[in-house]
Amino acid sequence: MNVPSQSKFEIHLGNLYQRINYERQSYVAPKSFDLSKMQGLVQRLGSPELKYPVIHVAGTKGKGSVCTMLGSILTAAGFNTGVYTSPHLETIHQRMCVNGKMVSDEQMLEVFEYFAPIVDQYDRWLESQNRRRVTFFEFTTAMAMQFFANQRCDAVVLETGLGGRLDSTNVCQPQLCIITNISLDHTKQLGNRLEKIAFEKSGIIKPNIPVVSGVVGPPSQAVVEDIAAQRSSPLVQRDREFWVEPTSQPSGQRKQIGGEDRFQFRMKSEPAQIYIEDLQTQMLGRHQWDNAALAIAAAIELRSAGWKIDNHAIRKGLADATLAGRMEQVNSRPVVIMDMAHNPASVAAFAAYLNQDKRFKTGDSRRSLVFATTREKDCEKMLAVLLPLFDRIVLTQYQNNPRAMPTQTMESICQKLGFSDRTFVKPTPLEAWEHVFLDASEDDFIGVAGSAFLLAELRSRVIAACQKRG
Repeated sequence: MNVPSQSKFEIHLGNLYQRINYERQSYVAPKSFDLSKMQGLVQRLGSPELKYPVIHVAGTKGKGSVCTMLGSILTAAGFNTGVYTSPHLETIHQRMCVNGKMVSDEQMLEVFEYFAPIVDQYDRWLESQNRRRVTFFEFTTAMAMQFFANQRCDAVVLETGLGGRLDSTNVCQPQLCIITNISLDHTKQLGNRLEKIAFEKSGIIKPNIPVVSGVVGPPSQAVVEDIAAQRSSPLVQRDREFWVEPTSQPSGQRKQIGGEDRFQFRMKSEPAQIYIEDLQTQMLGRHQWDNAALAIAAAIELRSAGWKIDNHAIRKGLADATLAGRMEQVNSRPVVIMDMAHNPASVAAFAAYLNQDKRFKTGDSRRSLVFATTREKDCEKMLAVLLPLFDRIVLTQYQNNPRAMPTQTMESICQKLGFSDRTFVKPTPLEAWEHVFLDASEDDFIGVAGSAFLLAELRSRVIAACQKRG
């Protein structure tokens, strides 16, 4: 009996979700990361990661935004461009995009059907060696690599999942590496010192391959510089070789598309300095200018290597780039902004945007926050930044990932910080959202932040509720 294609897809997808998934575990022992297993997997699959040029991206902050921006620039320049990011918000399809379009069920099924017998055989061999089977992330990473080969991509932007040195994506042989800024995150796996985290992230640097770095601050910056020098990898760094700054224009001549003024880019170069003005992105927050700087610098590095990327493609790519869940405004009356901010550094960027948004600071606005986070995150530092900004904070616990921090823990932190009078607790994200939205006036401001897993459970429901309300 023939099994319908959709049923086959659902069976394969169900089997995939049965694999070990470190995104759902509070603690993963460092010894669990073993690049040799991923190397063996792609070799058995015919090394799909070698069939197109790769730009490899690691770092703590802004990886997804940089990947999306650079992918959009390359698409605008005429390249058939794949982008791989993680984790996904609502569907696994969001991890694999070509020219901004997610992989379809049919395309994924084609890869599943090819992969299944090869991976099953490899799993049996691994078990015979007393090793763990292929994990969820290893499988999805290899799947993306094969999907991009199937789509005959001209270029692929690969985002690391965790770290860099031992990350599954590090089997690639990139033409360019990008390292975004580094802060303390995933400390159980990567270490609790910036130098150690920088060392792990810099593990993507390959001998003689150019590196674009957004790392600032002496401890981390020095590590990146040392590793690049050891591997003879040409290095260009934000605020040393390239910069972004506001564009000076009369206010009447500004055309805003994302709530932000335009900006300009400068880069040291021979024989003349590179200067690109009239830049803008739909992504909210001045921190996105720094992410844009990395994407532009990467595009210029590729251009110097012979890629046909003109300034028009850079402008258009940045203007077209959007990324769900990154400072995403999903409604205007009331204003509703959802952000994946999940560590003190990203929460600080979220707070910086709120503080410069006139709608947030108006006296007529009641400011509400729905917040949930993960057990291993520095919740106290995040809440210390957010609590003073909002009139009420509704704490909740997402339901679909066991790493969720209990509301009792967060409530105790709010009491310790002296904000228990404006703190409420709701057991589920949907109840928390309804608590702030159902009685919100058109002048209110609602934020949803703390974790990608919170947004994964809420985003579609929030958008539907806003559309229904009109």
